[in-house]
Amino acid sequence: MLFINKRLDADETRWIEPIRGLKLKVGSVESHDYKSRQAIVRRHIDRLDAALNVGTKEFDLSTIGDVDSLDDLLLDTCSKYLLLDWRGVGEVVDGKEVAIEYSPESGLVLLKQKPELYWSILKAGSAIAQGVKEQQEDAVGKP
Repeated sequence: MLFINKRLDADETRWIEPIRGLKLKVGSVESHDYKSRQAIVRRHIDRLDAALNVGTKEFDLSTIGDVDSLDDLLLDTCSKYLLLDWRGVGEVVDGKEVAIEYSPESGLVLLKQKPELYWSILKAGSAIAQGVKEQQEDAVGKP
């Protein structure tokens, strides 16, 4: 039997372990900063699509020059506003493993090396937002 766990994320963050030994602190997709930046990225993507005639007969892949990678825009937003901290990330310096403190820049490097983590972070951020919404509804007595 599967039980639904009503988790309380008091500060709207949660630690997840998407890979054994790697712990990521994730924030909510409903945070003001994330939602604002995500809206800007989505508008940018929509404008690029319109300018390049994506989805129409006029679209020609060969006419596209250098544009920001849409993946990079999404990963950058994730590393700045959803991924908040980590444990278990390091690098080799002079033959020794050294832990790296989290920064948005190093977070982006990790997400580019392991893009599957983006989906784990997004899923956790969505779950946090859903939990907060349910807590608010419970508090005001909505079914």
